[in-house]
Amino acid sequence: MELYDINRYALIVTPSEALLRWAIREDPTIEEEIDFDDTSELTTVYLLPDFDEMDEAEDWLEQNFMPILENLLAEWVEDDSNWPDNLAFNHFEKFSDYTITNMVIDTQDASYDQEED
Repeated sequence: MELYDINRYALIVTPSEALLRWAIREDPTIEEEIDFDDTSELTTVYLLPDFDEMDEAEDWLEQNFMPILENLLAEWVEDDSNWPDNLAFNHFEKFSDYTITNMVIDTQDASYDQEED
């Protein structure tokens, strides 16, 4: 197997305990689905553009967090009228445990995602 550096950053997002507790208050039936000791199955990875420096990726996230936050909230509480008002970056920081990495390796070459004719 060959490994391919795809020259992209990745944002790795796991719902925080604060988000999960809020979601349970909204819908107590989901509590049995959540293992607070192992939230790895709840993680989502977002591919970001390539940046020269990590600071650029962090700045990008601060400017573009809203669709990611909305996706995260919608996974747990579909009715957006129950979401916090005036969503801001501090909500993203509160409701997610996240990291940004500049090491994104693909185990498949570019042809893997191409449709066959």
